[in-house]
Amino acid sequence: MRTLLVLVLTSILTLFSTYTYAGTVIISDVSIEGLKNVKLISVLSVVNLKKGKCYSNVVARKDVRSILEMGCFDNVEIRFDNISGNLTFVVTEKPYVERIAFNGNLEFSEGKLKRESVLKEKNYYDFSKLEETKKKISSLYGDEGYADCKIEVYPSTDLDTNRMTITFLITENNRIVVEEVKVKGMFFFKEKEILKLMNTNPGKMFREDIYQTDLKSIEMFYKSNGFIDYKFVSPKVVYNDVRTKMFLTLNISEGSRYKISSITYDGNSIVDSKEIEKTIKFKKGQIFNQDKIIEAMNLIYKLYYERRYTCAKIVPHFNKDIDGGIVDVNLSIEENSALYVGNIYIGGLLSTRDQVIRRELLIKPGEVLTNGNLHGSIEKIYNLGFVNNVEHQLFATDNPDVVDLKILITEKDFSGKIGGGIGYSSDNQLVTSAQIQHPNIFGLGQKLSLLGEFCKKKQDYEIEWIEPYIFDKNMSLILNAFNVKKNMNYSSSKDHTYKENRIGFLIKAGHKINNYMSLLFGYSYEHVKLLDISPSLELKIKEELDFAKERDKPSSIFTQFIYDLRDYVFNPSRGSIHIADLYLASDLLGGNVNFVKGIVKSKWFFPTFWKFILSVSLQNGVIIPYKKNQSKIPIYDRFYLGGADTIRGYALRTEIGSLKGSTIMGFMNIEYKFPIVFYKGRELIQGIIFYDIGGSWGNYCNINLVLGSKKENVHSGIGFGIKIMVHLIPLKIEWGYGLNHEKAKRQSQVYFSFGDN
Repeated sequence: MRTLLVLVLTSILTLFSTYTYAGTVIISDVSIEGLKNVKLISVLSVVNLKKGKCYSNVVARKDVRSILEMGCFDNVEIRFDNISGNLTFVVTEKPYVERIAFNGNLEFSEGKLKRESVLKEKNYYDFSKLEETKKKISSLYGDEGYADCKIEVYPSTDLDTNRMTITFLITENNRIVVEEVKVKGMFFFKEKEILKLMNTNPGKMFREDIYQTDLKSIEMFYKSNGFIDYKFVSPKVVYNDVRTKMFLTLNISEGSRYKISSITYDGNSIVDSKEIEKTIKFKKGQIFNQDKIIEAMNLIYKLYYERRYTCAKIVPHFNKDIDGGIVDVNLSIEENSALYVGNIYIGGLLSTRDQVIRRELLIKPGEVLTNGNLHGSIEKIYNLGFVNNVEHQLFATDNPDVVDLKILITEKDFSGKIGGGIGYSSDNQLVTSAQIQHPNIFGLGQKLSLLGEFCKKKQDYEIEWIEPYIFDKNMSLILNAFNVKKNMNYSSSKDHTYKENRIGFLIKAGHKINNYMSLLFGYSYEHVKLLDISPSLELKIKEELDFAKERDKPSSIFTQFIYDLRDYVFNPSRGSIHIADLYLASDLLGGNVNFVKGIVKSKWFFPTFWKFILSVSLQNGVIIPYKKNQSKIPIYDRFYLGGADTIRGYALRTEIGSLKGSTIMGFMNIEYKFPIVFYKGRELIQGIIFYDIGGSWGNYCNINLVLGSKKENVHSGIGFGIKIMVHLIPLKIEWGYGLNHEKAKRQSQVYFSFGDN
């Protein structure tokens, strides 16, 4: 009897430990079944249901979704025992791609084809990526004229290990060159007018993508000139016996040409009719132009997006009178209601943590989905610097006014970069540089960079660490240490020189006021030494040099306000950035220098046509000593214009402003940038044409805004250069020509520099 009582009590206690007082089941164990290549800890890290927690069907469904979003599994099922509390996730792994091989490739190396492949070795099989890889390789061959190239795929999987080998069998065939192009069927336009629209020309290799673009160009040309009924009839294609030459004949049907008889629109209640009328740039009696129709529709869409009606739909209707050659244009507007965001999912991450992407989003669950906050979020993700591509998908939910948003990330294929270079500049002559950088340490979005620059006149070592979100809050932290040794020239000859050694550090922390504005505060400390001063220079500015030797420890606190509206921080095409810096150097901070320095910078970017960008930047600064017994500013903290970062075409320090340096300065840079080389959709090399103008002065009484060659005059320069995107740090090589030189001064300068002005 006693034994029976013990068994009953034990059973009751077991049941009590499994169920809470409310009847929900406590999880006693969590296991994963079906793993072959994925590590157990990787799966458990994305699961919210843990041992000791209450089981929930809602959380379980989210866990299944999280496991699937890892991209390693085809299927996930849940088994839960209500009695024991054992929870089991039964997974079906995708095959692990161990090797990708290529056979039959003669034109391209296996390494080149692997780099083009979207599906990578040491990743999990994805059919869509396999198909995309086939398209990319086919396109690669097509770009070289191999229009007949055939690609077959043979996957092989070891069922025991679930590891896969994928073999691409490539049959290249011959290159095809366009021998002849003819166009038939036109009456209104001449054949040569149509041929001018095409890039598929005799003597060029045939490329399917260019050919399809040509067909679209011809269609848009006709539909923008009133031919609404234009049609392209199947072409006639003839080859020579060995399929190396193509004879192409395009057959088109122009149809009738129409003029606009009337313009109407309906369905609008949210947007006023007068606002819609302003968007319509075409008028009654004009030749029908499809481009202007599309332009008007896009402007109307913008009006609705501004009012958060992101589901608005505009359907154009054309009522044609063929005999009269006229058309009635009607824009039918379906306003629909605003869409709200339900869940937001992040997919495609390999090394980056989910929160690093999520904290950049301008839109949160429960908020209205707009074109602005969606594309603004995508821009901010790109600005992280380690993301190669961003795509988004919307999924319907049970509520017609709510959609789930999924953001798919493709990370750049590097964990860190080591680079270097050799260049020449007029200031520093032969320059050697080296850099090590990582834009995403530990997948946390933290940045680390080490930069070294070495030449006859300069040695520069710098290390910087950036934490953009301290504890995932809108607070950033920047730590910087530097050691710079350089020869300072005060004339084109070598008789006015000294050596300047600066070693120090900077700490900066701040708060993001909103998505575009930041306010930062910081502290910096330096130790500056002036060595090997030439006798001739000491005679000219002895008092300033003596003061600088005594006041060799600038210690300052500063504040910085940033207002950044650029679309892409590494290579902006539109927007602007405005920065205001205020420094206070004081002996109360452990130094021996006392002054206030203010610098204001603004830069605007304007897209012109295609990818040509006009940028205009302004910078102004002033330094004021604030102690009566210290009315001077050390020469190493004054303003000096000229060189790569201010007014190009002049040597630094030698021609603009006082030999002693200036306490007031201002300059403007106007640049016109255009792409030269693209790589994987990004601009790798840019061309630059520039015009610089500005001046610097010792005090307000000396300001002279007249262009001239005197030191107190405003100086200007013109030039050109190239910018090479070396990972995330631009490398610039520029030639500048000064327009206001003194006689016997060098007229032009060559600059080799890292970063943007």
